[in-house]
Amino acid sequence: MMNLSKALIILLLMVSTITACKKDQENYTQLLPPVIDQVEIGLNNSGKGVIGTDFHFNAQVLVSGKIETVLVKIVPRIDESYLKPWNYEITWSQYKDAKNATVHKHFYIPSDAVEGKYDFIIIVNDQNGTKLELKKSITIYAEGNVPI
Repeated sequence: MMNLSKALIILLLMVSTITACKKDQENYTQLLPPVIDQVEIGLNNSGKGVIGTDFHFNAQVLVSGKIETVLVKIVPRIDESYLKPWNYEITWSQYKDAKNATVHKHFYIPSDAVEGKYDFIIIVNDQNGTKLELKKSITIYAEGNVPI
């Protein structure tokens, strides 16, 4: 009878340890930040954009839970000077609740954009509250000033 009691106690301890480890692993997985991969930005993936024309953006977005938002910001760089203040932001809501997504978008650089070098910031928020920002450099040109 004593051996049966010891065996039962050992079995219960093992089961509770395995369950606790599995639960800890699930919590850890949920807190992993999003991943952005295979990023393509601008004309022929050159990081160049032209005012008033189509701008290409493509990226693979992976999250451990579900996507909340995917957005990009084009913001002035601190080390650059511009003719006037300008920035741009766009959010795509169709990726909400997706586990993973290929974000393939074409949008127009607005006609009020200002030539110069900018930070192109990709921001992915997931529904677990984690966030990833990836910053790339782009250059925006007026149509007549695009280098060949």
